[in-house]
Amino acid sequence: MGTDHSRTERPQAHSVVLGFLAASLCAFAQSPAAPPPPAVLDAARTYALEYSQTLPDFICDEVVRRYREGMDPGTWALADTLTVRLSYYGHREDYKLLKVNNKAADRSYEAMGGTISEGEFGSLLRQVFEPDPSTEIRFTQWDSIGATRVAVFSYRMTPEHARYAINFVLNEQRYSALAGRRGLVFVDPSTGQILRITSAADSLPDDFPVQTVTSTMDYESTTIGDRTFLLPRLADVQLKAATYLTRNQLEFQAYHKFNADVDVSFDPAAPAPKKK
Repeated sequence: MGTDHSRTERPQAHSVVLGFLAASLCAFAQSPAAPPPPAVLDAARTYALEYSQTLPDFICDEVVRRYREGMDPGTWALADTLTVRLSYYGHREDYKLLKVNNKAADRSYEAMGGTISEGEFGSLLRQVFEPDPSTEIRFTQWDSIGATRVAVFSYRMTPEHARYAINFVLNEQRYSALAGRRGLVFVDPSTGQILRITSAADSLPDDFPVQTVTSTMDYESTTIGDRTFLLPRLADVQLKAATYLTRNQLEFQAYHKFNADVDVSFDPAAPAPKKK
């Protein structure tokens, strides 16, 4: 009976939030520069905390193009391209490296060295909006993603709450640090859905060799089976340590229902990223 009760109550609560959200939006529609009503942030919080639990079991192709700083300032040189099978099962992620530069991989994803990224499916969203008195969230501005007007909120988390572990190997010596996080959350004010999130390492130790780690994740409506979900589509991760500068561009492709016996084809070809 407890399970049935929660299933009947949750949609009612969600409809109340969205109903209040629509009414609140009408109240400030004539003042486009004004901050959004509190209901927008409340809806984003509900969305973020429930995000991982709403996802189905699936598999997707993750293409990771890893760049080093080029000879000319502001340019990038492609170092290698990794093709990874990402399985999401039981709300947990598993990464299997399939190819390196379109050739069969002979090592694990974690053993590749260089800059790698994991945990794209909801862990950061949840951390930002978990109740914690040390986390700061505030409205900063209005912006647009495509044709969608979005409310942009800044956030900042302490190292104790963010639990952001950064591991770095330089000259065969391994360095580790626990960092905080700060960044921006881009929210669709009509639904509370989060369309983009950025992150930057914060409060790094002064003697740690890594100066900056930044990332941007864009989400896009994606069909799996007969349902549509907002899932990662593109990500950009950059790291700077002394004169060492890297950039990873991640592309998530071919989402489909989890199946242990599935054939996957990859198309990793892509031009170098634009100058910044």
